[in-house]
Amino acid sequence: MRRRQSGRIALCGVMCGLSIVLMLSGSIIPFATFCAPAMSGLLLMPVAVECGMRLAWVCYGAISALAVLFVPDKEMAAIFVFLFGCYPLLKAYIQRIPGRGLQFLVKAGFFNGAVLAMYGMLLFIFPMPSLVEEFAQTAQWMLAALLVMGNVCFWIYDVALNNVLHVYVLKMQPRLRRML
Repeated sequence: MRRRQSGRIALCGVMCGLSIVLMLSGSIIPFATFCAPAMSGLLLMPVAVECGMRLAWVCYGAISALAVLFVPDKEMAAIFVFLFGCYPLLKAYIQRIPGRGLQFLVKAGFFNGAVLAMYGMLLFIFPMPSLVEEFAQTAQWMLAALLVMGNVCFWIYDVALNNVLHVYVLKMQPRLRRML
């Protein structure tokens, strides 16, 4: 029992560390502003499966706090905190809702609400001068088009989460269970 509990805690620590390394390395690569938080969110899925949702939410909180404190690209940290960090965990709850149509509406509402809240915070509450200037120079129709493209990417990410979880359960979980 004791070995199993320490193995789970170690898994949580390793996944948190890998997530932070991904976020920090994403600050170096310019186009990784959205990719690094998405990949870091994927690393929370094994924690949720192996250790339970409680420890997965603790890991999310730890990664979020460390990302806000140490990741130089604050937009990337905010994307993780508002969207890609919590969505893989929320997805487990959303899938319990009966009916695909209602699930679709909840997912779309979450994504659009999170994006609008995040950029509202980054533009008005804690303004980032470079982001404010970028949004001021961009036409309104272009911002709307970006939101539509973001929705398309979100749905691709949602399907990818299902596929990654399926592969994890079939291929990686038996190997990891032997180590834990």
